[in-house]
Amino acid sequence: MDALDMMTPVTRGELRAELAHFEQKFEQKLEQKLDQLEQRLEQKLEQKLEQKLEQKLEQKLEQKLAHLATKAELANLATKVEVELELWGGALLARINEMAAAHSADLARHTKAIQESFAAQFKVLDEKYESLPGRVTRLERTVFGRKQR
Repeated sequence: MDALDMMTPVTRGELRAELAHFEQKFEQKLEQKLDQLEQRLEQKLEQKLEQKLEQKLEQKLEQKLAHLATKAELANLATKVEVELELWGGALLARINEMAAAHSADLARHTKAIQESFAAQFKVLDEKYESLPGRVTRLERTVFGRKQR
């Protein structure tokens, strides 16, 4: 602003409009800053949580390994884990097969619906031109006479 602008009187309406505009810009900047702060806080929180989780997992793992002192206990645990993994894998495979069957049925139903829709659309077109051969024959008779075709 130059000195002349500073000396020019301002109406209340102009001042209110300028203040409203300033307030809107201020709120936008404040929202931007809050969003940036929130993102930074989320990142830092995520990093801290990852660090704490890793520390806790390491502590728990060390505690579990301390309890499994002998080779026999380790072998027993390995067998137990293999059985549990096999059961879990079988259940997962069954679930995948169920989902595939359900999706296959959905796909078949959608395909049938699309086919029926196309059939209805083509039927409308066919009905529109059903009378065309008869009309063409009458037109040919009128234009060319009965002998030609």
